[in-house]
Amino acid sequence: MIKEITVKGAVQGVGYRPFIACMAKEFNIAGFVKNMGALVQILAIGKESDLKAFISCINSKKPEGAFILSVNEKELQSIPSEYQKYSLDFSIIDSSEIDLSSDIPVFLPDIGICDDCKRELFDKDDRRYRYPLISCAICGPRMSILNSLPYDRQTTTMDSFSMCPSCQAEYAQGRRRYAQTISCHDCGPQMILDHWSVYGEAVRKNRDEAVVEAIDILKNGGILGLKGVSGYQLVCKPEREPARRLRAIKGRESKPFAIMFSDIESVREYACVSDLEEELLVSSGRPIVLLQKKNDLDDEVVRGSRYIGAFLPSAGIHSLLTKELGPLIVTSANKSDEPIIIDDKDFVLGFFKDHSDRESNVDGVLFHERNINMPMDDSVMFVISNKYGEYPQFIRRSRGYVPLPVIIDKAETRHGNVVFAFGGDLKSTFAFGHNDKILPSQYIGDLEDYSCAVNYKALTGQYKDIFKQVPSLYVCDKHPSYVSSQMAKDKAKADGIELIFLQHHFAHTYSVMAENGLESAIGVSFDGTGYGIDGAVWGGEFTYCNKAEAARAGHLSYVTMTGGDNASKDARLISKCYLHKAAVQGLISKDNLQSFSEDKLLFAALDNKVQTFECSSMGRLFDAISAFLGICDYNSYEGECAIRLENAAWEFVETKPIGQYPEFDFDINITKEGFTADQIKLFSEIYNCVNGGNYSAKEIAYGFHMAVVRLITKGCAMAKEKYLENKVCLSGGVFNNRLILSKATEALMDMGFEVFWNKDVPLGDGGISVGQAYYGLMFEKE
Repeated sequence: MIKEITVKGAVQGVGYRPFIACMAKEFNIAGFVKNMGALVQILAIGKESDLKAFISCINSKKPEGAFILSVNEKELQSIPSEYQKYSLDFSIIDSSEIDLSSDIPVFLPDIGICDDCKRELFDKDDRRYRYPLISCAICGPRMSILNSLPYDRQTTTMDSFSMCPSCQAEYAQGRRRYAQTISCHDCGPQMILDHWSVYGEAVRKNRDEAVVEAIDILKNGGILGLKGVSGYQLVCKPEREPARRLRAIKGRESKPFAIMFSDIESVREYACVSDLEEELLVSSGRPIVLLQKKNDLDDEVVRGSRYIGAFLPSAGIHSLLTKELGPLIVTSANKSDEPIIIDDKDFVLGFFKDHSDRESNVDGVLFHERNINMPMDDSVMFVISNKYGEYPQFIRRSRGYVPLPVIIDKAETRHGNVVFAFGGDLKSTFAFGHNDKILPSQYIGDLEDYSCAVNYKALTGQYKDIFKQVPSLYVCDKHPSYVSSQMAKDKAKADGIELIFLQHHFAHTYSVMAENGLESAIGVSFDGTGYGIDGAVWGGEFTYCNKAEAARAGHLSYVTMTGGDNASKDARLISKCYLHKAAVQGLISKDNLQSFSEDKLLFAALDNKVQTFECSSMGRLFDAISAFLGICDYNSYEGECAIRLENAAWEFVETKPIGQYPEFDFDINITKEGFTADQIKLFSEIYNCVNGGNYSAKEIAYGFHMAVVRLITKGCAMAKEKYLENKVCLSGGVFNNRLILSKATEALMDMGFEVFWNKDVPLGDGGISVGQAYYGLMFEKE
């Protein structure tokens, strides 16, 4: 009997062909296995019973790291003439080119160092002892070194490194059979260290001498640039002086640094680790996981955060450094808001050009000569829990997870469009949508930064070249001034392709619907800013989406604000806008404004609507409350005020019996459109509570959080009554707040709602492109 078997999924770069060949030998199967770009093709010749067992194993087993979407088989009446030579034995044959454009190919992300490679790394009797770029068939770089599909050595940046006889022998059999990144001390890329001598001269060391000297520099409080798997990183000890200096080098004022630990046991010394958090830490993606602190690090490192961003080594060089030095700050090599650097010359120009200026330059750069094709920051995740379970969440989806697609399950897409979604400007990503898959890019950054915009354009070209997707429909944000929207308009005009616009908060809802294959849902989209259909700034939205139709079901009431782009940073300014609105509405006495004599011009501008805008943003409300309570009044990084407000609420949870806090509520007003939640009335209640002096800032912070949770349940109940819909999707940056997300999901589940939220992509704007792509797949072209 002869069977032709097609396996779709992430089956390249994980030793899948050798895995199939070993299984074929076990079941006495002749034939071959080969890569075909987006899939693996198997010709299987054998007895019917053996073939049945063989195919059953293909369906139930896979090598570590593989991601199987489907296994299809068909019987052939005879062996094609060109395959007659494979009728007596089973072979792995060369890859062949196919048309990749008919579907989105599934390819693997970069994979963290496996246990076997880590064991060899520290085994003095192994020939790869202390080889910093050790890898095998199931670990190592994938996406970041890929030139084109199918995935073979000659289609990666490993093509310039010829295998030595020992590696060539391993490539034919054993654990490194067909491992395209196979290399060693004799034939692979090696580590090189350039550092400053005591005389201010650049000194070069190679191979293990480079690693030993790098360890010595770090041990003595120095800072190094390190060329990792998918981009340059900055590394130092998590101590006050090197951390202070690292902030100066990066231009990073207050954001906490992530810490790399050698193993899970060392993580537990500093942080509480649940079973799910441990599972994420040791997973092949090696994400940064935000863990609750147990033992504190210097405040120059963590800057008051209640969490430690912990992660484990993703490459051999990381393992060597942390094994010798213990925990290390390992952060992306970029100036704040700029893209991570992948080019050797760019790093030197940015961070290693002037020995005399130690406040702007590192002490050395440890690099290798393998090119990185595609920059990727570390992915960032956290875990929420409620009485229904624990759930993993992305803050940033990048290395270790990209380019795995979002699989659309159940929902029907109505046409064969290839959709290209431009995403938003903040935490930018783009995405391709085709058939039952959406392929989101890695985190790129904020497109207002010129270098991020350049990087965005370069990556879109790389993705098109690799995945061979030719768009027939473009989707972008409705904001007329977004860089991404202008790119979309220019591109649509140049290519003659239809462009459709999707409002920001509708896109948030659609992103959750995409992950869960939903065709309709109530949406709760809370974030800092998004351009509204009425021209106002939205951000506290209840939506209803049904296939390609979307409506606003309710929202926070509008507040008149000023400050332009500075409004998202200056929380003290925003709190005064709330105070002014409360006085105008008679909820507090206008006499209270007299104490702000320096703000007369601000209040006059608000009175006369001079350079003002209307805003329904939940994110700005968090900023205003944080500033008014004296917790944080300026966002030196995005969301800082809201994060510190959440920290205060958690401190109350951890020190006080629940119940001893002020209870606030949003008044709900019915409108023609749906409903509005009066945020000025709520702000006034908090204002009076503060002046009453009966509650601490922490107690008020918790009370505010619970008011937001009650608003979510009330709003969803009203939307359910209007739309007869029981499915709720939560999305938007505000839901990165663990207290809000855990309490809201639990409360909605208690009410009988089917509750969904982003788990495959970030809750914030990093998921916008997925929502746009899903909308485009359901949009019927005229």
